[in-house]
Amino acid sequence: MATAATAGAEGRHAVFFPFPAQGHVKAALGLAQLLHRCHGFQVTFVHTAEHNRRRLLRSRGLGALAGVSGFRFAAVPNGLPPSEADASQDMGALLSTTEVLVPHLRSLVAGLLPPVSCVISDVEHVLYGSREMGTPCVTFFTTSAFAFMASQQL
Repeated sequence: MATAATAGAEGRHAVFFPFPAQGHVKAALGLAQLLHRCHGFQVTFVHTAEHNRRRLLRSRGLGALAGVSGFRFAAVPNGLPPSEADASQDMGALLSTTEVLVPHLRSLVAGLLPPVSCVISDVEHVLYGSREMGTPCVTFFTTSAFAFMASQQL
């Protein structure tokens, strides 16, 4: 029997595909958990780099990526070589890999059950790829208060 929080949410399946930088992953994971816990969404959370997975586990503990019913993690390759555990990521290299993520998104989405209701991402190519597949997409843009104010002033 559905609860008030999940009534009407059965069958909703959101795929989260954040930009592979820790601040983006952490914010997207928080929203994904809220949609899952409070609104009954099925969630597939996509990691694109082993680097971020290790950092997330170190910062939030071993249970951070433990699967629960209706919430799963998937990984797709981004084509970058492995990096040191605490090395800074090369943002230019990360940005150059976003286009190669689209074929991986297509094959991932095609194999998911229940069918994907929407893709939530801050990666432009992932959003375009989602639209090309006919899957609704939502832009989830994360920024600090400082960065938001700076962009507003510019």
